[in-house]
Amino acid sequence: MRIAVIDAFNGASGNMIIGALYDEVIQREDIEKIVDELNLEVEYKIERVVKKGITSNLVRVKSETKERSFKEVVELVESSRLDERVKKEVIKIFERLAKAEGKVHGRDYKKAKFHEVGSDDAIFDIILSALGFLRLRERGYRIYTNRVRTGVGFVEFTHGKYPSPAPATLEILANSKIEVLMEGEGELLTPTAAAILAHFSEGTFKNSFKINKILYGAGEKETEVPNVLRIILGEAKIHDRIVVVETNVDDLSPEYLSYAVEKLSEMSHDVYVTPVLMKKGRLGSLLSAIVSYDKAEEVAEKMMELTGSLGVRILPVEHRLKAYREVKEIKVKINEREYRVRVKVSDYRIKPEYEDVKRICEAENLSPEEVYKRIMKVIE
Repeated sequence: MRIAVIDAFNGASGNMIIGALYDEVIQREDIEKIVDELNLEVEYKIERVVKKGITSNLVRVKSETKERSFKEVVELVESSRLDERVKKEVIKIFERLAKAEGKVHGRDYKKAKFHEVGSDDAIFDIILSALGFLRLRERGYRIYTNRVRTGVGFVEFTHGKYPSPAPATLEILANSKIEVLMEGEGELLTPTAAAILAHFSEGTFKNSFKINKILYGAGEKETEVPNVLRIILGEAKIHDRIVVVETNVDDLSPEYLSYAVEKLSEMSHDVYVTPVLMKKGRLGSLLSAIVSYDKAEEVAEKMMELTGSLGVRILPVEHRLKAYREVKEIKVKINEREYRVRVKVSDYRIKPEYEDVKRICEAENLSPEEVYKRIMKVIE
């Protein structure tokens, strides 16, 4: 599995993210196209700089402060000719910002007014960051963050002097998958960067991995430690600890055994039944459940309850190597009707959810094979 780990050891800003992504997944022509397409009034300059001995890309961006509502930002993005996938991600990031602003100021987020983050330079940062992270995903990377330093103390905003992290930044981080370190002088993590990272990060990557490449983006401040953001590109194998809980059954009717499989499946990674020949030539079944290490005894108790077994075996497994997997939802149009279909995606296969295939079969009077082919065509 490919991973991109964002190492914000000295915080993050929008231009630091762009700087790290520049040359790898963002090019100068992308920047020029976005500035022209949205008619952004920004001045930008891309430089190679050295921050405390680390050579990095520095993207300097300047624009006049503008106040825009969330609705105005959405209209600006939606009316542009940006790729639809980029539009979707950008609007979601601004929605995070708007909800945070709305909660802090006690008003409907749809009517929230952006101050600094409504300016052209913030729009510039968010669109280019979204474009870059989407391109990393297209290359098969999953995006994670190390613990992010936020900074402490006080900083000046449009509304006056505020503590760092800024109230809106904290609201953005609340309930996200990002872990933080509240240390460092001043504002190290901006609301714009917080919203970008909170939107794309899958959390802190806690397994070992192989490092392939490091990307550096610089900030404009001079700080005690290098004012750079690192994005570490690498590869990892995912593994976890599991056990197999099993028992032999020879006096349970097939209906009750089927019920046991159904209920145990709700608690386990997988449940299966194997025919076995038991003592005195009796035919029986070996009921097995693959479960997380921490659920072993709970599943064992349930297995005894459902089968009447006098005991079960808990067999530890050295470790389990897992393929990357996730469930995505796509829209499929069949005979002028649109359906939502869940699709299981892993490193090695893509498979539509059977219950969704079955639902379309019944609605359209089509065979499972025909529905499957049409769904796969949309995926391709």
